[in-house]
Amino acid sequence: MGLRFINPKTGEAVGSTSLARIILDEATRSIDSKLNAQILGIKNWRKEYQSVFLALSRTEFHQEQNVLEIAKTGLGLLSKSVTDEKGRNLSQIVSAGWTGPALVETFIISGTQKPIALEIPKIATFTDVAQIYVHEKVAEPGLVAAFKFLDSHKNLPVSSDLLIALAGAAEYAPTKHWLDIGGTVAVVARPNAKRWLELIQHTRNTGGTLLVPVLKSRVPDDAISLSDEAIAQNAGLDICEEAEALAAWIAALAVVRKERIVLGQYAYAPGAQHIFVQAVQDALANIICQKLPATKVALAWLATPADSTAVPAEVLQDSLDRFAGRSAFTKIRDLLLGMRKINGEFFENRFGEKLALIDPTSGMQGSSYAFAKRTQRWRAHLANSTGVKVSYVVAPPARTYSVLSHRILNATYLGAPNFGLRPFKVKDATLATTALLLKDLHGPMPQRGSTALHTDAAIHGGLWRLIYTPSSVWTRATILGWPGLFAKKKTRY
Repeated sequence: MGLRFINPKTGEAVGSTSLARIILDEATRSIDSKLNAQILGIKNWRKEYQSVFLALSRTEFHQEQNVLEIAKTGLGLLSKSVTDEKGRNLSQIVSAGWTGPALVETFIISGTQKPIALEIPKIATFTDVAQIYVHEKVAEPGLVAAFKFLDSHKNLPVSSDLLIALAGAAEYAPTKHWLDIGGTVAVVARPNAKRWLELIQHTRNTGGTLLVPVLKSRVPDDAISLSDEAIAQNAGLDICEEAEALAAWIAALAVVRKERIVLGQYAYAPGAQHIFVQAVQDALANIICQKLPATKVALAWLATPADSTAVPAEVLQDSLDRFAGRSAFTKIRDLLLGMRKINGEFFENRFGEKLALIDPTSGMQGSSYAFAKRTQRWRAHLANSTGVKVSYVVAPPARTYSVLSHRILNATYLGAPNFGLRPFKVKDATLATTALLLKDLHGPMPQRGSTALHTDAAIHGGLWRLIYTPSSVWTRATILGWPGLFAKKKTRY
């Protein structure tokens, strides 16, 4: 099923850049005329899009109604702007799957071991972990209270949730930890026999349960006696190509399973393909919220810290104070390297809350990435406003294979700690973010009408509290991390 972008007004095919501008134009027109004029006036979107998303953040957090109205309009247009070869938009595609025949067979893989508790090796409690992260400026203070909740509630009912993990075989997804603690995970990932077999074998050695999707057209006649190897050979769904079948599978799981449905949206793709993937994820999130009671559904993301956003004013003030308080040696180093002081803007929202705008984005990520990730934040705030449990976990940069196989990024990550940015080991990052998912599902809902949903317990790896502009950090970090240019492919450190 080939997908394409269209102008929702005219039906004409458009590119990803035009699509983002069309949606942002419509979403902001009745909210902020100055911002809308900025969107329409930009001549080189690929070079100037970051300024739009920064200004958009200010508008979104001026008052809660702004972000909700922008989200409703923007997400509604997004689902109408992606169509298949039959001319159906995503809303129609997932609706057809939800009410249509079952297209997917579920194979259940059961673990043989007892569940184990989440824990970070060599550290006594999660509260200790949080205090270390906050002290090192790689996480926000609210993480301490979040992890204290986990330390105080050792036996949270993980069995009461069914985690449907879109791109659940990805290295950063919480799938394996969820299985380790005895949870049930329905994984959506593309066909890849080696990766599926590895996931199945991992499940066998845990206390959890893995639900494996296989298209009925691929189910062999001897399905009852299939080996793990045979299941892996036939398993998998492509989020974009088989969106209708995926919607049908989720609908069937919602009927036959008694647990709360937790839709974990972890899919990523390079360039414009990221918008396609995100649009499908969001269409699924939307229909789940429409079809199921708020108490029977939850939504989860691994959010990026590399998105311009509003934060409590203290975050920016801390960065400015630490820049002013640098040692003489650091000042000389910064002068030689041409380091620039962090930019930011203090402002008050409509109700007098003191906030600051920060822009930790990187032009290397591109405008498609920025737009796709912003729509995730829209859905998170929209769902939270309707009483749906949301886990919007700002996750730190991590030393994944996909990142470190890129030699320049490998060098950048190696040099980044010199400037206050700490890339996490994958195991540490996934443990911490899985812990936050567990807390978000069973703890109190965040306060509405503020930045708490995305800032309170954010683990940003230091990106939000840099004392330098991110653009000056990336190039200098790469220079100082030059040995990473010559490391073996996919080497971790």
